[in-house]
Amino acid sequence: MIKLFRKIRQRLLTENKFSKYLLYAIGEIVLVVIGILIALQINNWNQNKLEQDALTGYLNSISKNIKEDIKKTEFLKTNRINEISRIPHLTSTLFISEYLERTDIKFASETLSAISNLDYFTSDLSGFESIKNSGYLRKLQGLDLENLLYKYYNLVQEIGLKEKDYNEILRNAYSNFSSQGFEKNIYISYPDYIGDTQELTNLQPYLKEILNHPTAYVMYDQTYFKGPALIVQLENLIIIGNEIVRMIDNNIKTFDDASTKNLENYFEISGTEGYSKVLTKGVENTMFFNGGYASAGNKPFEIIYGIYEYTMNVPKNDWTVVYFRNPSNAMVERPTKDFSSYKTLKLELKGDKGGETVSVALKDADAPDDGSETKVPLILSNKWETYEIPLSEFKPTNLKELYIVASFIFSDDANRINVRNIEYVK
Repeated sequence: MIKLFRKIRQRLLTENKFSKYLLYAIGEIVLVVIGILIALQINNWNQNKLEQDALTGYLNSISKNIKEDIKKTEFLKTNRINEISRIPHLTSTLFISEYLERTDIKFASETLSAISNLDYFTSDLSGFESIKNSGYLRKLQGLDLENLLYKYYNLVQEIGLKEKDYNEILRNAYSNFSSQGFEKNIYISYPDYIGDTQELTNLQPYLKEILNHPTAYVMYDQTYFKGPALIVQLENLIIIGNEIVRMIDNNIKTFDDASTKNLENYFEISGTEGYSKVLTKGVENTMFFNGGYASAGNKPFEIIYGIYEYTMNVPKNDWTVVYFRNPSNAMVERPTKDFSSYKTLKLELKGDKGGETVSVALKDADAPDDGSETKVPLILSNKWETYEIPLSEFKPTNLKELYIVASFIFSDDANRINVRNIEYVK
């Protein structure tokens, strides 16, 4: 091909066709330039492909790391929920029981073992550190995926610091508890060593002293009152982590409609929106809710913290109400939160015999305390069932300023009902 071009140039020169030669030469130069540009473009394309492949590799490593993080986070969250749910049953048993049964001692032993076995969340940072050190993170600059990655790993760091403080208090409390030199402490650690009924009776004062000791209550209180904040952060980490994995696995770098949907349950602890989980495994989230009750003539009734269930044992009376509200605030008479983004109130309930009737109600800041709030009646069976009530059924309650987030109202007949979970759903 080169020889052919050379012959053409020589022929044009020998024939004194200089103008044609000049045009030909210019054309040849243009072709060479085009060839160079094509070569550069191919080289750039190859380079971009190599860089894109490298970026994909780094992101896939992050996705793999986060998938493992999510497994560990789910496990840790479940453990913490179970530990928190044990505390009310344990402390109420210690408070009201004159005689601790074998099952009570075993339950206390298991609870102490669980809350003193310190759990830590450790994230695999290798993928994120690699992409930062490589400089490839700049290729995501300004994109939603970059912001979400930083949000995830900043939350990882925050959880690590809070868990360190949380576990340090538990460690010190357990150390103080263990150093008390309790007589008969072996029967708390190994309740199966307790012999016959007479021995159990003889052990009662020793067992009660141990389980009611102030150092034990430091552990109970730390778990019950401080654990919920960690659970919320673990939930947030799972929400962000799942969305990062979805975006990476589908090669998405900017938010789409699915992103908006997947991230809507991320909870801003200091925000104005109300937390969705009022009661979990029979225990209210003490960070966001307080329980309360009232009855006609102040007639007494029982609230029992069972194992993973909350029981209301109500005698025959004109009316009785058990409610959950936003925490009391000395500066605000009726503190409220915004629940208007939620669509449904989901409750897991069970009657004692079946056929029990209870009404569910909400109350906003302006609702009078005269029983005029909208009520939704439910008839329960004697098996655990989930009831989903559209929030539209509670009109005209102002969900933007909700004060009482759930209440159970009993009228006339005696009833005994059990609650496992209360949750708002979007």
